[in-house]
Amino acid sequence: MKFGLQLHLERGADAVLREARQADDQGFDSVWLFDHLVGLGGTPSADGPLDPFTLMVAVGAVTTRVRMAWAMLNPTFRYPAVLAKMLTTLDQISHGRVICSLGAGWMQQECDAYGIPFISDHDARIDQEREVLRLFLELWAHPAPEKVTFHGTYVHTQDLAFNPAPYQKPRLPVWIGGESPATMALVKELADGWVALSSATADNIAQLRSAPDWPARPITIVKGQQVFVAESARQAREMAEAAFAQRPQRAGGAITLEDFLEREVVGTPDECQRRIGQIAATGVDYLRLTFLSEEHQHRFAHLLLPRF
Repeated sequence: MKFGLQLHLERGADAVLREARQADDQGFDSVWLFDHLVGLGGTPSADGPLDPFTLMVAVGAVTTRVRMAWAMLNPTFRYPAVLAKMLTTLDQISHGRVICSLGAGWMQQECDAYGIPFISDHDARIDQEREVLRLFLELWAHPAPEKVTFHGTYVHTQDLAFNPAPYQKPRLPVWIGGESPATMALVKELADGWVALSSATADNIAQLRSAPDWPARPITIVKGQQVFVAESARQAREMAEAAFAQRPQRAGGAITLEDFLEREVVGTPDECQRRIGQIAATGVDYLRLTFLSEEHQHRFAHLLLPRF
C-alpha cells in the first residue's frame, strides 16, 4: 500500500507548498491538487484558487522525492498537445516524478465562465479524453525528430516534432479517474491506474478484477480516504466527529455520522493498520488521503506511515 496526500488548494500557495514539503519529508508517495479554474464553494474572491498546473510546478521545485498528480487533470482546459508538452516538461524538471492523472471534466459552469467549449454529453467527453490520451501516448512514444500527425474527432496535430521526451521511460504513468461505464472501458483499454470514486467497495472491485475483460497488465487502484489516528480510540473518534461536523452540506448531507465512521479509517495505530490491511485485501493498493489539518497529517506520518 502506498499513500498520496491531497493538498489544500483553497489555503493558498504558501500553505500548499508547506504541506508538500512536509509530505516529501514524511514519506508520502505523492501529492495531489484538484484541477479547477473556480472555487467549488463559498463566495469568489480575488485571492484564488490558483492555477493548479502552475502551482504544481512550484511544488516540484520545493520537493525532491514525492510524485505529483491531479484529481483529475481536465483535458478541456488546455490544448492536448500543449498539455502533453507541459507534462513532459515538468517530468524533466522533476526528474521523473509526474503521474498523468486524467479525467473528462464535469463542471460546465467554469468552462462557460472562461469561454472554454464544453461537451455536454458525458460519453462524448470520454471519447474526447480517449483521443487526448491516445495522442499523449503517440507523442511520448515518437518524440522529435519523428513527426506525429493525428486527426481525431476532437484532437488534431500535423507533422508535430514533439519535445521534450518524458524523463520517465518508456513514458509517464497514466491514471484515469471516474467510474461510469464509458470511463471504465477507457481504464481497461489504456490506463496504468484507476482513481476510483464512490464505487471502490470490496464487492465492486472484486467484480471488476474477476471480469474476463479486466486487463492482465498491472493497474494501480486508487481510493480516496480519510484517516483519523490517535493514541486512544476515543481521541481518534473525536477527531473524526469534528471532521464530520465540518463537512460541507453538498458533500455530506446524505450520510450519517455512523456511516462516515464506518467508511473512513478511525482508531489507534493498531486499529488503523488492520483497517488499511482490510482495504488492501480488496485490491486497492493506493490511498489518496485528505486531512482536516496539518496536525492530522503529522499524526498519520508519525503514528502510522512508518508501519507501511
